[in-house]
Amino acid sequence: MKRHLFVLLIVSQALWAQFDNVGTSVANFLKIGVGARGSGMGGAFSAQVDDASSMYWNPAGLGQISQPEIQINSTDWIFDVKHQFFSAAVPTSAFGVLGVSVSYLSMGDMLETTHYDPDGTGRKISASDLAIGLGMGKKISDRFSFGLHAKYIKETISFSSGSAIAVDIGTQYRTSFQGLIIGMSLSNFGSKMRLFGTDQLIDVDIDEDLDANPDAQGRLDTKDWPLPLVFRYGLSVSPIGENSLIKTDLVTGIINFEYIDPRDYNPFFVLGGEFEIINLIIVRSGVRYTYYKYDDSLDESHSFDALTKELGYVPRFSWGIGLNSKNFPFIPYALTVDYSSSNMGVLGFVSRVSLTLGI
Repeated sequence: MKRHLFVLLIVSQALWAQFDNVGTSVANFLKIGVGARGSGMGGAFSAQVDDASSMYWNPAGLGQISQPEIQINSTDWIFDVKHQFFSAAVPTSAFGVLGVSVSYLSMGDMLETTHYDPDGTGRKISASDLAIGLGMGKKISDRFSFGLHAKYIKETISFSSGSAIAVDIGTQYRTSFQGLIIGMSLSNFGSKMRLFGTDQLIDVDIDEDLDANPDAQGRLDTKDWPLPLVFRYGLSVSPIGENSLIKTDLVTGIINFEYIDPRDYNPFFVLGGEFEIINLIIVRSGVRYTYYKYDDSLDESHSFDALTKELGYVPRFSWGIGLNSKNFPFIPYALTVDYSSSNMGVLGFVSRVSLTLGI
């Protein structure tokens, strides 16, 4: 098993060497955390994840699912943007656990503005993002799990759209020390995307010195942009529980640590925890330390020099709560309802609601 982990680490570092952490990327909706469970812990979830949302956090977590499962996630993102994520997973005897996922982000209608009409053309346009994926997770042994998630991605704005394909790959290794789990994942490794459509068509005067020549139709040249490649390295430990260091059958406690390295932003780290009380109520909390160059507590009354003051790593807190049906025998299915709220600084708070159903 150590060899498997070592090989994955070397391969992931080699892939990372292809990119500089300086540019922009496309399809950034792929970085929006899904599910109230993982988001309630700030996103520290790649080592612990063991439900259908694994196809986002770490597809190796699919291998831990023992019964068919459906999960529906809804996020009230910033600026009235809505994000939904649907996932389903089914265990099989030959291929491990197979899954399907659908991620959809909608922005509603907005007024169109152009270079020639900066105040608006009077026409409304819409924008949306879509990703459809197929996943597979399998236990290689009682300690080591491997997972893969392939997806088709499409972005649309007005009459222009672009598409790409990508894969997510991950591993989980369960040790014998206090429930320690080591998780690693690589997300959104795939092709580049270019927007293409009738919005790029323009009328061009080939020779402005000639008065009688008609305009010709030209096309604006758009560029290819990479997907937001993300590495996750996570640790999960269970210090409280029936078979843990602090022995009790009333509370199960899990602590997670995660180092996240996006290709288009500074690396950051997250500390989160989940505590299940009497197999009924689940409380979660997390803190994300993200690097900020600007003090978002300052306003326009401050000087430009103060506004651009570097702060370093700033904490952003998340919390969540969940209820499950373990103590309700009259409910024939394994049902869990989760809610989370995440602090986005000057952008306010983001709320998520999740429903997980085990059949």
